[in-house]
Amino acid sequence: MRNMGYVDLHVHIDFYSKPLELANEYENLKIYAIFVTYLPEIFLKTRYEYENYKYVRMALGFHPDMVGEYTFDKNEFEKGLKYTRYIGEVGLDFSGSNQQFKQAQVEIFEKITSPNYNKGNIYSIHSRKAEAEVLEILKKNNVKNAIFHWYTGGKKTLKDIVASGYFFSVNHKMLTSKSGMEIIRNIPKSQLLFETDGPFARKDKKIVYPRDLKEIYEDFEEVIPDFEKIVFSNFKRLLFQKDIDRIK
Repeated sequence: MRNMGYVDLHVHIDFYSKPLELANEYENLKIYAIFVTYLPEIFLKTRYEYENYKYVRMALGFHPDMVGEYTFDKNEFEKGLKYTRYIGEVGLDFSGSNQQFKQAQVEIFEKITSPNYNKGNIYSIHSRKAEAEVLEILKKNNVKNAIFHWYTGGKKTLKDIVASGYFFSVNHKMLTSKSGMEIIRNIPKSQLLFETDGPFARKDKKIVYPRDLKEIYEDFEEVIPDFEKIVFSNFKRLLFQKDIDRIK
């Protein structure tokens, strides 16, 4: 009898062709999933469809890619906060054309992580080409529970994130590159979590589904023995910490 379980702590369920079927697959396989969203409006529009799921948790997001296209609506974000303890995908992206919106991104991320919003919430964070800046804002706002999703930054900032007590969610795509493997090996086991980043991060050029997690976890076990046990234990600890921070 299995006494652990799989988790997927960053997945874009609404980008799959049949979102509700996918959510049902997570439920049936008893895989805990954090369904990250791009905008508060998307969260509010679709949350009713997912509120009775046991394993799927919707996160309230404002993706940095959206900054040039959409205005951050503080009221919509605050409405969404009443219904979830998960915030994501949020963060900074200073790559490519996103660089022109640096200042606006920083202002929005500072609001999203501010003390009046962060108490007892878990953040799933995007940090491409802005890892040090993201960390600085998290520390400044005294954010307790954050997961760096698909970290691609340098070793020094990785060490600083580790020292700050934050988590990293790794995906199968990272196993297929030298830089990804280097990052995985530098993350302490006590701060390691798992994500698919589906449907964007693919496995063998194919979209990843919940049914693929067994095989993906087995691939990770070859690099990190007891990977499933480690990740599930960290996930439980993160949930426990979230509840403590909410009471304080």
